Amino acid sequence: MSEATWDAVVVGAGPSGCATATALARAGRKTLLLDRDEKPRFKIGESLLPFNIPIFEKLGFLPKLKAAAFQEKYGAFFWNERTGGTRSVVFRTALESPYPMAYQVQRQRFDGLLAEHAAESGATVRRGVAASELVFESGRAVGVKVKSPAGEELIRSRIVVDATGQAALVASRMKMRKGDPNLRRAAVYAHYKGVWRPEGEHGGDILLPFLPDVWYWAIPFSDGTTSVGAVFDPRLAAGRADDREGLLGDLLSRSAKMRELLANAERISPVYATSDYSITADRFSGDGWVLVGDAATFLDPVFSTGVLLGMSAGVRAAAVVDRSLTSKGRVDGADFREYERVTRNMVARFRPFVYGYYDTSFTRQFCEKGPDLLERAVTAILAGNTERPSLRVRFLTRLVLLAFAWGKLLDRDARNGTVPAGAPQPPDAGVGSEREQRSHAAP
Repeated sequence: MSEATWDAVVVGAGPSGCATATALARAGRKTLLLDRDEKPRFKIGESLLPFNIPIFEKLGFLPKLKAAAFQEKYGAFFWNERTGGTRSVVFRTALESPYPMAYQVQRQRFDGLLAEHAAESGATVRRGVAASELVFESGRAVGVKVKSPAGEELIRSRIVVDATGQAALVASRMKMRKGDPNLRRAAVYAHYKGVWRPEGEHGGDILLPFLPDVWYWAIPFSDGTTSVGAVFDPRLAAGRADDREGLLGDLLSRSAKMRELLANAERISPVYATSDYSITADRFSGDGWVLVGDAATFLDPVFSTGVLLGMSAGVRAAAVVDRSLTSKGRVDGADFREYERVTRNMVARFRPFVYGYYDTSFTRQFCEKGPDLLERAVTAILAGNTERPSLRVRFLTRLVLLAFAWGKLLDRDARNGTVPAGAPQPPDAGVGSEREQRSHAAP
């Protein structure tokens, strides 16, 4: 068993791990980035948000991202197939947002570019190395045990960063992961060619039809292929664990809109599946270790928040590590209090909208036209402005959520026949503008 000493060992070369390693290396820290896979693999989390852009800029990665010619994404389009309502989210209309677009990325290629950039920034990257456990001395993490084709190894470090995603190396072994009972969901997904997409700028939109018990995504890529998936209550898949292809086909056939989009499409990848992914750790740090990205917390993917939250956490955690090593030569769990507070707050600002997406009253209102200022505030949150939103954005989004709650109450009372005469009604301007529906109308 050999030993090596590093300022930081980052376990996991996904977006959050690469962001952490890059930021640390650029700060002059001796950083080792490990990944269990020999090469990047197929993953979901392919749709980014505009507020990813300043993170890419901070890491010096944006020129490489642009050169890679990923699909530009200017918004999203939702169809409520139960009511016929639609909602177009156009990022350039977001309140107080200087970022009008994001990207749709195939994760194998995107993650590979991020790891290459970490290496070019000064980090040492080792692949095919699986971390098995953290090593503690006197209650402090001092390194990590790993296994590779060369054998077992103890790698010593002043901080271990767990960026292992849903595998959650630290939180799983410490038994401090908790699922969200409101978000017990599963997903099946694959890549297709020949999926219909709108013309022009709208061609990069993520398309999101939904039914009361299933919602779908179609994420277009610049090479003409499309990521297609369905998210549902796991009970719908009871007894079908070995029939992913049949399950995906059955779920897609439920949706008239997905049948239109896929009328001339052909699946070009295996069908993949995942479930119960909305999980949060009880705590995000301890003496000598910290969790970033999905290893710390993951929220339902409906609003494409995963990569943004993970990379933001990675950059902020790296800043804490650099400051602590500079000031005292070690990193303590208490140093991450502000990091954890901000990370949890970012998730909390998305959570009401995610919860609402599984409520039929919320989704009915979501696909109705409301006051312009309120819609722009909601778009700001959906664009990813959750780390430091202004007081105005926070106030207006709170107002929107109160309006949704009031509308839900009216819906419930209407079903019970108890709506008082003259009660105010939520704003209702039909099912989206004629232009919006026309630009996203499949032939």
